[in-house]
Amino acid sequence: MRSLSRLTLTSLLVLLMVSAAWARVATIETAAPLYDHGEQSVDAALQDAVETALRGAVAMGLSWVKINRALVLENMVTVQLLATDTDPEGEEISWQGGQPGPWFAPSAGDPAGLGP
Repeated sequence: MRSLSRLTLTSLLVLLMVSAAWARVATIETAAPLYDHGEQSVDAALQDAVETALRGAVAMGLSWVKINRALVLENMVTVQLLATDTDPEGEEISWQGGQPGPWFAPSAGDPAGLGP
């Protein structure tokens, strides 16, 4: 009986410690049609897919996103974002050469996070 109460107390303490650290994280995947494989068409489809995914992240209240994967298929471009509502600690979040680092924060007014 004593070991059961120790196990219960330990489990409760672990749950209390873990629950304070929970963050909302989502993987968002979108696709955009690709009509030809020209550079301009791929860029336009990629931007469309990223903007759609970013709007979804903003709508869910997730303030930080990272492009996890982008694929150019025969007739579409797919983009997968990792989004979270907590600050990515220790990660590069600055803009590099006009492009976002691994993590960037889209805003509701500019969901693409690309600025003017």
